[in-house]
Amino acid sequence: MPGASPEEKKEAPVIYQTYITQHAMPLAQAVRHFLAREIPYRQLEDLSWQLLSHWQALPHSADKQPANQRESVFWHLLHSLHQWDEQQIGADPWLRLQLMACANFLVEQGPCPPHCVGSRP
Repeated sequence: MPGASPEEKKEAPVIYQTYITQHAMPLAQAVRHFLAREIPYRQLEDLSWQLLSHWQALPHSADKQPANQRESVFWHLLHSLHQWDEQQIGADPWLRLQLMACANFLVEQGPCPPHCVGSRP
């Protein structure tokens, strides 16, 4: 971060880790509820935009590389929700399985899904 003090630079990864810790579970649960047709797509979409808004409010560095697999899967899942619309998600069994695998991993109920690699916005 240009002009940031050493303390701010050192603190940024902790802020990112805290963000992921706070938001991974709600995102995963919302995805799982949507895939089970327990909540409407609009509710999932609203949450995803709220999460991006909260992220944008944080101080950022130029590093887009996730710190670990959990953060990588979190970003992959969030980006996927913005890449695919409700009809595409509903009609594509492979996509639904991939989203569920990501959500399960984020709530520690499954292994890290292969090929689900995301980066920070």
